[in-house]
Amino acid sequence: MEWQDVEFLQKNWIKKSAWFLANFLTFSSLVLAIVGIVFTFINPTNFNFWFAKIMAVCSIFDFADGKLARISGSKKLAVDIDTIVDSIAFGIFPAIYLGYYVATWPIYGWNIVAGIFTGLVYLGAVWFRLYRFIKRDPLYTPYFNGLPSPFAGMVVACLAIFPDTLQWVVMLSTVIISGFMLSKIPFPSFKGVPTKFDMFWIVSTTLFVVLFAVLPFEWMIYPAYGIATLMIIYLMAGPGYAIKLDEKLKLGPKENKEIEKKNEK
Repeated sequence: MEWQDVEFLQKNWIKKSAWFLANFLTFSSLVLAIVGIVFTFINPTNFNFWFAKIMAVCSIFDFADGKLARISGSKKLAVDIDTIVDSIAFGIFPAIYLGYYVATWPIYGWNIVAGIFTGLVYLGAVWFRLYRFIKRDPLYTPYFNGLPSPFAGMVVACLAIFPDTLQWVVMLSTVIISGFMLSKIPFPSFKGVPTKFDMFWIVSTTLFVVLFAVLPFEWMIYPAYGIATLMIIYLMAGPGYAIKLDEKLKLGPKENKEIEKKNEK
């Protein structure tokens, strides 16, 4: 089921409200990303925790503004503006942080090269993935080709708060994450009207990310473990679920109803 099939959401005031909120959340993500970039260069005390919190809030806003844009029916907003903001919030911002962090590696003479390499690999993967994303129909595809950039951003956020994470571990993790983004492995997008299973996944993930964003620094590690567990499940089970969603979409509503009746029996 798609959002346009939900009769209640077709009211004019709901569409206009969704359009306004989607724009507001998209703009808020951009502001947070710019603030984060500036503070990366300042590098205040405990900025790694603030970086992680900013990434978590941007991830929440990105998921919410996507849903709202689809409810409003605004393709232009969802495809163009949101993609540009994502390239900054989940591309430039974490790439600068990663480059700065890895450049502190005590391998004198190579630390700056390692930092630049890490930042460029991550940024290149995000931008290429976003380019490939907008070449498809990004509003109504049931799955992503490659790991979503907000997911990759949350991986970086979790790495940032774990104590004494070594620079080479961050660099290696960045290369692996970038590989997943560049791949064509299908991952569920949860773009349509959520099923019961989708709702369970969305609510549980959102809960952990919200706790990650609002809890004090010393408690952030606890929801980070929950996020890490969900990430592993998404990486392992997500591709299979995405393929099933694609097959279900191709069958059409009548065939799906017949399958559901058979399963009930």
